[in-house]
Amino acid sequence: MREILGYNAKWNIVLSDRGRGKSYGTKLFLMVQEGKFMALYRQQPDLEHALEDWLDPLVENGWSFDDFAWDGDVKGGYMNLLYQGEIKGYFRILTKVNAIKQEKFPDDLDWMWLDEFIPMAYKKLPGISSEGDAIRTIYKTIDHDSAHPKETRGYKPLRVLLFANPFTWDNPILSYFHVDGLLGPGIHRAGPGIVWEMLPPHEEQNEARRREEEHLGSEVNRTMGFMQQAAFVGPIPKGSVPVVSLRIRASFYLLYQSPDGLKLHVRRTREHRNAVSYYSGRKVRVGTLEGLQEDEICLEDSRYLELWRRMIYRGMIGFEDINVKFDFIRDLDSIRL
Repeated sequence: MREILGYNAKWNIVLSDRGRGKSYGTKLFLMVQEGKFMALYRQQPDLEHALEDWLDPLVENGWSFDDFAWDGDVKGGYMNLLYQGEIKGYFRILTKVNAIKQEKFPDDLDWMWLDEFIPMAYKKLPGISSEGDAIRTIYKTIDHDSAHPKETRGYKPLRVLLFANPFTWDNPILSYFHVDGLLGPGIHRAGPGIVWEMLPPHEEQNEARRREEEHLGSEVNRTMGFMQQAAFVGPIPKGSVPVVSLRIRASFYLLYQSPDGLKLHVRRTREHRNAVSYYSGRKVRVGTLEGLQEDEICLEDSRYLELWRRMIYRGMIGFEDINVKFDFIRDLDSIRL
């Protein structure tokens, strides 16, 4: 990790195929640091699985097993790792973000590590509208969420490690931190204080990756994965006008055209919006990609489906929030004309 940490960023994201030693090396790294650390996992089963062999690499490298002890309630989503009688690591789960907000952490908690944040089959975490916001909330809690971050008081700044094996790009954390998989291997800046690295794959694992790709579907990995990463999330620009009210099965979306006419922006609605676009002087098109209902037009023949897929791939469609983004893309992917 020496190279990526040399950028002195607060947010450090490392992506690679499996078996590269990210978790193994990080445990050793965190234990030799002077301060304490938080090991963060997505949900309770992830924490339970991690605890089964968390100490193994330390013992293999000469640390005494008798120097360690666990304290807490794994079912409740919180555990503390004690080393020689003192807390060294705080183990928490992302779904307990509200409980973490009520805790008080020491000033020498210098590292926060979220390991394996991309699951094989992505599912939204219960009770969390945005995983990225939840991570930032925990960060602010550790940093005491004050006008004077702990480094201004003479302590080391809190730095975050985020690790994943992205065989699928369908993950809101990558989008939240603007990680663009199309940039390929290397270290890249994603924004102020944010760097991410993609490690080149091991040649000897090519065959294993091919089998994994066959299992998950090469089209999902190569096409939809990059489509999802090329799409943007943010407020709809002022001056944008509605052009299409779209229904896909039970979901409704309103598509806006940007003032320059070069980009679309997607907002979720509860029903069709048949409004007049005063900017262009024409009505919003009310349509669907399947299963016509009353007063709808069918958009299949107009090639909207493939057009929107290409626009997402090229970053020409924006979304009001992260959930709209993933739901819209998945709805499009569910249509087979």
